[in-house]
Amino acid sequence: MLFAKEKIAALELAELVSGVNPKVRGQLVEDLISMVLETENSMPTEYAKGVLHLWRRGKLETNNGLRALFKAALSVEPEKTAEICLKYGCKEVAEFITG
Repeated sequence: MLFAKEKIAALELAELVSGVNPKVRGQLVEDLISMVLETENSMPTEYAKGVLHLWRRGKLETNNGLRALFKAALSVEPEKTAEICLKYGCKEVAEFITG
């Protein structure tokens, strides 16, 4: 069960993800996936399984897919995730990440 602070963060991330421009989602997903696969840091198994499940079904560009991918990326490389967000004009998401 999530604590209140984590619930608020999850809701905020969900809201921010819905505002990501559909035109950049494909490339954003590709860059995030590349970063996650290339890192030496390990992510929680549940995040990896969730991303793989959505990836196989071609759903990573959806709001749910992006949310799962952001959670996975944040668990291994928060700074790089923020940089990638800025690259694609996702300033609000980057600010959420960096606090």
